[in-house]
This record gives sequence, C-alpha cells and structure tokens, in this order.
Amino acid sequence: MLNGLHFAVLLEEDTNPTEFTYSRLRLIEAGAQVTVIGLDRLEYRLEDHSIGYADTTIDRVAGEAFDGVVIPGGLGPEKLRQNAQIIDLVKACHTQGKLCAAICHGQLVLISAGLMRGVQATAAWSMMDDLRWVGAVVPEGVRAVRDGHIVTAIFPQDLPEFFHLIFEALGDLEGIQPPGGYPERLAGQTWGIVVDDASDAVQARYLQLRVQEEGGTSLLLGRRTGQEIKLSSPVWEWGELGLRARVERALPSPGIIGSCDTDAELDSQAITTAALDGLLLPGGLATWMIRGHPGLRKLIHNVNAAGKPIGAVERGPKLLFFTGALEGRAITCAPQMRDDIIQAVIPVEYRDGPVVCDGNLLTCQSTEDLPEFMRTLLAEYGRH
Repeated sequence: MLNGLHFAVLLEEDTNPTEFTYSRLRLIEAGAQVTVIGLDRLEYRLEDHSIGYADTTIDRVAGEAFDGVVIPGGLGPEKLRQNAQIIDLVKACHTQGKLCAAICHGQLVLISAGLMRGVQATAAWSMMDDLRWVGAVVPEGVRAVRDGHIVTAIFPQDLPEFFHLIFEALGDLEGIQPPGGYPERLAGQTWGIVVDDASDAVQARYLQLRVQEEGGTSLLLGRRTGQEIKLSSPVWEWGELGLRARVERALPSPGIIGSCDTDAELDSQAITTAALDGLLLPGGLATWMIRGHPGLRKLIHNVNAAGKPIGAVERGPKLLFFTGALEGRAITCAPQMRDDIIQAVIPVEYRDGPVVCDGNLLTCQSTEDLPEFMRTLLAEYGRH
C-alpha cells in the first residue's frame, strides 16, 4: 500500500514504547520505508525501561525529504522539541503538504514547529490545555483527529483509529489505495490472545491493536478474569519493570471446584471455543509457565479441531506442544526453541523462515517479523 514512500519516526529517551513500536512496525507492514531518527545516538531507554533503536541521528538526515513524520508520545517529545533540526524536519513536511502525525505528547513537537494554531487536534489529557493555549481547536469526545495532513490522537489504545486517519490522509495526499476490505478485514471476528506474566509486550500489544484496527474484537486470555499481568521486554524478560495489562477473559476452568462464589462466577464466564474465531499466542518467557494450564491445552486442542486459525509468535509455539496442533505441520519459531522442533518425537517440520503458514496454523520467528505475520494472517483468514 505504501510502497515507495519513506517516513520518519522520531525517537528519544522515555518515548512511549507502544506508540513507538506500533507506529514503526505498522508502517513497515503497510510497505513503507521507515527511518527511526534519534537526536544524538542510536539506543534509547523507553518509558517501560526497554530499549528502542534509532537507524540514524537527526544531523545525518538534515535536509533529507520524507513523505511524512510520525511522532510517538511519552516524555521524549519534550527533548525532541528543543532540537532545531527536528523542528526543521517537521516544518519541511508541513510546508510540502506531507503527513504530520503525533500521538499522546508528540504534539509538543508540532507546537514548537508552529503547526497548531487554528488546527483541529487532540492529545493526552495532560496537554490538551497546551493545544488550546497555542490556538488549536480540541474537539470534545474525540479520540483521534484529522485536519488535512495533520493527524493526532490521545493514547496508545487510540492507535487503531490514529492509523485509520493516517491512511485516509495518505490516500488523499499520495493517491494510495488501502488493501481490499480495510479496515474491516476482521470485522465480526473475535480473537483471543493468550497472556501471562512475562508475555512479550510488543508482540501482545501489536496483535491486540492490529485486530482492533481491522474491525475485530480482541480478548486478552489468562488465568483469571481481571488479573493484572507484567509484560516483558528483551531487557526485562520477567517483566519486573515495564507495561502492565489486565486479563479480560479467563481460560477454561481445569475442573477445580472452589468454595468461593466470586471465583465460581468468574470461572463460569471463562472463554469457550465457540466464542472465538481465532487464537493468537505471543511469545516471551510466559510460554514456559502458562503452557501447563490444563484449560489452555484443551482450548488450543478444540480451536485446532474446529479448523479455526491459530497464530504463534517467537516462543508462542511452545504452547502448542501436546495439543494435537503440531502433528504433521511445518512451522517456524524463535531460535531459542528451534531444536525442540527439530528433535521432536512427533512428525513436525521446522522451516527457517520469518513466517510459515500451514493450513490453519500460522507461525512467526521474531518480533521483527510481525509485519509479515499480520499481512499473511489477513490474506489467509481475513475478509477481502
């Protein structure tokens, strides 16, 4: 869709990790070339203490032409807005009528570039007054706003609508056409995403938000409804520091009867195979722990037996052991578990590639392969 277009994504210390990684991977998924630009180095600590990597620094791309700029939020924009070359880049995009998109606190950079006066825009609640102070018009009750080539949104959960408007703007500015069926390729579908403490944050959040962007319903499935879990990153693999998420529906009860009415009520609302159109299994160290949950094993078995799609990312295929979903299949997986597949006592074929699709089973090697994973998932299981 965006083949031939080149976008800048800005990065600094304490940038919001979800807004940064989703924006970068989503543009790549759409076919764009993406250059992540930092101020003075290539490695930055994000708000969740994970690491974000820039491709270059602003001094090396000064004067280079881009087809648009996306500015994630967090505290990073407070530093970005003080750099004259960053402001020049944003002003150049604006002057040429190119996409200028910001979310959460990224709009601070748009303010410093002088782009907000008289423009309809929104931002994180804590800086809406900053927008009004410089003359922006902040619509009430709107989560994402487009005014010409300027697109803004409030928080990470608004990324699906943020990108709806980005692609709408690019359609008008660049004449691009979205893929057939977008943004309703998963409309009417419910996808479960299995999570636990130490599930990979980027994988879980990208899958969750992409299902929503395509009109589907995503449900975080875990041990107990309402449980808060600690998501992980490559720096904090057990999730000691980082993002948190809350389980939306419990996995099927393994048959244990408790004496607490509240627990029994929650168990009665556990997810069923009939309620799902597909199942997604992000990786991370969580896969070591939750794969022993009898209800999860039964759910995967039943989803597979019903021929419904199952997608597993990185270490996610560990959850498929002893479920009947791997026999006679070809898959890929994280290098850390490759030999488990190669040495398996059942007939399963390991393929060393970024994404492998075998019937209703879709597997992905790493976080960086999520764009190809989602393109394949939508092509195979989405509406067109």
